[in-house]
Amino acid sequence: MKKLIPLILSLTAICAHAQNNRMASLQTCMAPFYHGVASGDPLTDRVIIWTRVTPDSNQVGAPILVSWRISTDTSMSTIITNGSVITDSTKDFTVKADVIGLQPNTFYFYEFSANGYNSVRGRTKTNPVTNADSLRFAVTSCANYEAGYFNTYASLLARNDFDGVFSIGDYIYEYNSGGYSPNATVNRQWLPSNEIISIADYRTRYSSYRLDEDLQRLHQQFPFTVVWDDHEFANDAWMNGAQNHTTANEGSWSARKAVAKKAFFEWQPIRDFGTGEIYRKFSYGNLVDFIMLDTRVHGRDLQAGTTGSTVTSGSRQLLGANQYQWLENTLDSSTAQWKVIGQQVMMAPLRVFGTAVNGDQWDGYPAQRDNLFAHILNNNIDNVVVLTGDIHSSWANDLPTSSYNGSTGAGSAGVEFVTPSVTSPGMSIPLGAAAIMASNSHIKYVDLSQHGYIIVDINQQRTQSDWFYVPSIDVPSIAFNYGGSFYANHLQRFLTTGTAAAVPRNSVYYMQAPLCPRNVSTGISQQNNPNVILGLYPNPVYDYLTVQFNNASAGQVNFKVYDVQGKLASENKEGNKDAGVLKSYVDIRNLSTGVYFLVIETNSGTMKQKFLKD
Repeated sequence: MKKLIPLILSLTAICAHAQNNRMASLQTCMAPFYHGVASGDPLTDRVIIWTRVTPDSNQVGAPILVSWRISTDTSMSTIITNGSVITDSTKDFTVKADVIGLQPNTFYFYEFSANGYNSVRGRTKTNPVTNADSLRFAVTSCANYEAGYFNTYASLLARNDFDGVFSIGDYIYEYNSGGYSPNATVNRQWLPSNEIISIADYRTRYSSYRLDEDLQRLHQQFPFTVVWDDHEFANDAWMNGAQNHTTANEGSWSARKAVAKKAFFEWQPIRDFGTGEIYRKFSYGNLVDFIMLDTRVHGRDLQAGTTGSTVTSGSRQLLGANQYQWLENTLDSSTAQWKVIGQQVMMAPLRVFGTAVNGDQWDGYPAQRDNLFAHILNNNIDNVVVLTGDIHSSWANDLPTSSYNGSTGAGSAGVEFVTPSVTSPGMSIPLGAAAIMASNSHIKYVDLSQHGYIIVDINQQRTQSDWFYVPSIDVPSIAFNYGGSFYANHLQRFLTTGTAAAVPRNSVYYMQAPLCPRNVSTGISQQNNPNVILGLYPNPVYDYLTVQFNNASAGQVNFKVYDVQGKLASENKEGNKDAGVLKSYVDIRNLSTGVYFLVIETNSGTMKQKFLKD
């Protein structure tokens, strides 16, 4: 324990710094990488690293050369590999590099450079090749920015006792401001304020989220493996539509789905094969294969409740035929001890008074679930664990077949751990947990209201899930409370109640990347809250320009458009605006085709960016 004391003290200092500053606006020292850095999709010899460059006043629409480097130390003195990427407005100035040639099971630090500035340094880690005996992962889902503070992310950053984060859906929400469970106590408002439909909308919403300091810092320190759920598109999405989408109000579903996918791949540290698909596998030595699914928009049929011939049809699809076949093949070919399926909607049945209550989850697609369970059992596929999000509550489930015995666990195909939401409101079920437990012998644990996360601890003896809850989402906090544990032993297909949270291995603790960038330019001001235009969409533009900008201080804001000769082409007085990140529209329909400069005048200075009128 003594050897951990200096590390713990340093982490405490880091957390205190983050805690004191997590509500701050943009920091000039982060320029032009205001959205931080991230890594994801780690393999044994490679990992995706990500950032975004905010263009300066003369770069909008023009390509930007961004260099990157990987080191084994935070001072970046031992460079292992490096490279460069060109980004532009077609990628929303996001940057991704698939860094290859790395060593397995190794921590690395990385940074980006552009325009004479460095990004903040990030920390990442590659996967082991063989002989892994202990791995730990945080699992999160359902982060409604307007519902409260992201204390789940702050708590995880403070712990620093896991190998990576699995974010299994609802990373963002699509609603208009105030449209879904806003928290008046915190008054957090996402951008844009309208329901997101266009590519500019989705990009702005991701930008708004990635300026949250808790989320940004967690991305900085841990590799993420992400999948989408419905709210990255629209509520209760399926292959050809969504509950929160009508052609009359939101236009073409195929167009909306396409731009939502594009923004997701731009803003997430995910490996992009150009297929628009997210189902994929990650191996961690011979200990575990993570099999990530898309139960949402790849091949899902329309939701149809939980009863009737449509629901019970043998041809009904949740995954789509090709993804389902891929899942069976991946399970069959896996040589890992544990097969962990990361997916969105609850797989175990959920009945209240004998009736299934949620047709959006696997209960609405029972034939494909039955086929999967039968395949697992008939082919002697052991140690199947399912990780789930979506329903804003906590569950520990056996996966029962028709022969299931709730007392012994016999007849279970595997087990399921459901993580609570980051902030989204919990479930409302008549008579609550008592009714659920009475009606579902395969459900061993349920909490319907608390927010937090699970830590999944995997070794050769068992896979255990520990539930942790944040005390509040109304005030910023790094605190967490232990909620309970369940585990499945090796070669047992059912759950056992744990008596305590799993103890992290010592080697999981590792120095975090510093909070601030290394500056390579002189004279960089370190004050917080700069005036800066974060996004200008679309560019080139035909009719309306969407502008996301940070207003350093409250007061009068004026928009002016100048042509390349410096002649004022249009002006709009926006009135008094609050300080912080804002979004506005500029009507440029009356402008002639050509190059222009948008100038935003505020109480604390001006900001300028170039755009092209098409």
